[in-house]
Amino acid sequence: MKKVAIFLLIINILPIVILGLYLYTNMGGAEDVKEVIENSPFKEFTYIDHKTLMMLKDNVNLQNLPAIYKETLIFINGIYIGNHGSIGIKVPLGFLIKYIPIDDFKYYNGVLIKNLNEDDLGKAEMNDLINTIPPDYKDVFIYRENYIIGIYYDLNSNKTYLVYVFRKPDNQKIDTEKLKNELLQKTNAVDCNVIDMGNKVYVYLEFNRINLNLINNGIT
Repeated sequence: MKKVAIFLLIINILPIVILGLYLYTNMGGAEDVKEVIENSPFKEFTYIDHKTLMMLKDNVNLQNLPAIYKETLIFINGIYIGNHGSIGIKVPLGFLIKYIPIDDFKYYNGVLIKNLNEDDLGKAEMNDLINTIPPDYKDVFIYRENYIIGIYYDLNSNKTYLVYVFRKPDNQKIDTEKLKNELLQKTNAVDCNVIDMGNKVYVYLEFNRINLNLINNGIT
């Protein structure tokens, strides 16, 4: 009888253990920039990774984010914000929404979507701009048709690194030295590099400290 009771206890607990293990191993942010693009439910978007959400939670107010989400950020892998107000939330077990619908939420490409605007919906494309962004520059990632911004927060060195790549308007000539000086004057960057890559321009900026104001004040 005792063995039967133990067996039944194990049978009842095992699913909970498996679920807990799954959630534990699937918590955290995207592996790299490529994964951010592959998981995106929107054609153009701003992505905020789990790592950044944890820092933002106690430091600044997240614009366009309902208050209830701020208390559950630990369970969120990342948040996508579309150009027209749609909010995509990447969470473990998000695929269950396909089978267990939740009011006011839609499911697309593994992401729960709130305040859906159909103009946002669609797959982002891998393009030549993405290839110039370092894989780990996805703590904040902004994807637009003609430019991409990737931000990396280095918690060990307490620095913020930003890469901004944009297509040249009508392939016009860019004075890289002038642009570099303007960026150093207009921002609090401690280092800047601008490279003309033919049909696009690569901009690198380095900031002392973890600069969350790049998001709070708008970096585009």
